[in-house]
Parts: sequence; C-alpha cells; structure tokens
Amino acid sequence: MIKSILHFLFGERSPSRPPLFISFIWLVYLAFPLHVVFQRPAGEMIIGLFVIAVFAVIYVYCILHERGRFVLTYALMAVIILFTLQVDPSFMFMGFYLTPLIGMMPTRRKFMITWISLSVFLVSILVVYRNELTSDDLISVIPAMLIMLFMPMAIRFGRRSKELREKLDIANEQIAILSANEERARISRDLHDTLGHSLSLITLKSELTERLILKNSERAIQEVRDIQATSRAALQQVRELVSGLNTATVDTEIHNALQILEAANIEPHLEGRFREGSVTPLINNILGMCLRETVTNVVRHSGASSCTIERTSMHDCLMLIVSDNGQGIDGSVSGKGGCEGNGLKGMRERLKLVEGTITIEPQGEEQGSRGTRVSITIPYVNRSSTGREENNG
Repeated sequence: MIKSILHFLFGERSPSRPPLFISFIWLVYLAFPLHVVFQRPAGEMIIGLFVIAVFAVIYVYCILHERGRFVLTYALMAVIILFTLQVDPSFMFMGFYLTPLIGMMPTRRKFMITWISLSVFLVSILVVYRNELTSDDLISVIPAMLIMLFMPMAIRFGRRSKELREKLDIANEQIAILSANEERARISRDLHDTLGHSLSLITLKSELTERLILKNSERAIQEVRDIQATSRAALQQVRELVSGLNTATVDTEIHNALQILEAANIEPHLEGRFREGSVTPLINNILGMCLRETVTNVVRHSGASSCTIERTSMHDCLMLIVSDNGQGIDGSVSGKGGCEGNGLKGMRERLKLVEGTITIEPQGEEQGSRGTRVSITIPYVNRSSTGREENNG
C-alpha cells in the first residue's frame, strides 16, 4: 500500500537519480535551520516554517524529476540567500542541498551556469561577512564551501560514467546480436555454396552411374568411388563450416569444377592464371566460393555444352570470368537488382568484404550466339605493392 502511494506521488524512479531514501535522508539536516527559526518571534517563526516546508518539497521534487530542475534550483538558492542575509549567516550551509541538484543538471551548459552561480553566492557571503568571520569560523567555512563546489563535479562525473557504462552495455548487446546474425548469414551462405555444390555433383555422378551400370561396369565402379569421395569431402566441408575454417581456394575449386562439368557432359576450358603473389588468402577463399557457386549454376540452369573459366591479373584488379554457351539469362538477374537467389546474394555479400563486384550479362548476342558471362572483379588493396609486382614482371 505504501509502495503504491509513493509510486503515485513520485512516479517511477529514473536510473539517473538516487533511491528515495537517499533523497529524504538529507532532510534530516533541516533540523538546524528549524532550531534557529523556532528561536524567532511567532510571526517570523510561522513564515520561516512555511518557507522551510516549501524548500523541502521543492528539493524532493527536483531530486525526483528533471523537468523544471534548473529554474527550481535557483528558487532554492534564493531561499538560502534570503535566510543567510536576513536570519543567520549559518544558513549558508544549506547550500549543500544545491550540490546534488547542480550535479544532476541534464546539460553541460545548465551545469556550468548553476555551478558558477553557487560559486558567486559563496564568495559573496565571504565578502559580506568578512568583518564578522573569525579565524576559527574560516577554518570551518572555507572547507565546507570547497566541498559544496567539488560535490557537483563528482556527482556529474559519476553520473556520466554510469551513462557511458550503460551505453557500452547496450553497444555490446547490439554487437552480440549483429555477430549472431552475421554468423547465421555465414552459415547460410556456406551451406548453400558448399553442400549445394557437393550434392549437385553427387546427383550428376549417380545419374551417370545409373546409365553406365549395364554399358561399362568398370567406369560405373569408378563413378561410385568418386561419389564416395565427394560425400566424404562434403562431410569434411560441414565440419569446417561448423568450426568456421572453410578453406576453399581457386585452384581447389577449379579442379572440382572440371570434374562436375565433365560429369554433366559440359566441355570445360581453362584459360589464364593469376599473377604469383597477387591473391591473398582471404581473396583466394572468396574467389573459390564464388567460382563454386557459379559453376554449380552453370550445371543446374544453363543447359550449356561448353564452359570457360578465365583468370586474369589486370594492373589494378583481379578478374575471374566464367562463361558458357547455354540458354542465357533474362534481365531480371543481369543487374544488381531484380530477382536474386541465395547463391547470388551470398556472392555479393562475400565480395563486399574485399570491395569486389560481380557482373552477369548475356554472352555474345551480337554474333547470334547465346550464353552467360559472369565476371568477378576484385581491386588490389595495396596499390604500391601491386606496382612493384608489375615492375618486377
């Protein structure tokens, strides 16, 4: 019941302000100004009690709520100045009630304005009462003033550190979510590129074996052995995928591509080679995975009888070109937009890591032939080292 009443009066506690008991405990020190007020005549005592009550309500409100804190802090400062000048100089110690409010100001500008105002007030007290303050008074007054000026800075620094920790926690959570999403995307790409290729090869060789069983048993036995080797390789690829160690390379994938093209009765052609030292391990892996996906698409969708794989080292980039003489493509997949399957999306995502691009276009329509040409381009990252390689060449 009490908790419900407090919630109704003061609302939900913001993470940037202290708990209620810390807010209220400072009100105990109002006993000292109350003791002084009770020594005054009846009329002044009533006015003093009323002002102290208003002071306490405003103070608690400012602790609990950010809205109006800047203006109300000056209202409290005005009350302290009034009591200090009209009642007793010891009321200046009520300036301690201003320190948490100044430290909790929402902006740096408001913090500086209120802190400077508090400093001016404290210095003015020393000037006004310079003839009345003894050495013993100064020993107690000056340290108290210094604490009043230091506390807002300490409170603001503490709140700032807490806010930065909270932002860091939020950023770490977002990084964890993004990392999980990226890992899911990686697994999805690798499953599609790796197992899709292997299963396509197993399917083609199984169909070939079925046709060869009665015609050429020895060849059929060899194809079965190839199927077993491909399945073992697929199992190893799954293990590498789970451990994040997928080590596809261009040379390995060219060897696999020649096998799958021959199994699909597509005549393979290999042209050119990359300049020695121009392919980093990361680019080698990305080109290998892209080549795997491209050749798999040729086998599945092109209906081609011939396929050419060309490797070229240009002066500023590497190019891997796969072309066929199949049925060609329509405009929906030739550009960056349109309808793209998971394989093409996966290739684009991989190539983004090395600022590479992929272009898919019809092959030689001006000569009346048909087919598709897939061009993968990856720029050199280190231009200076590339220039040295060319000079050495």
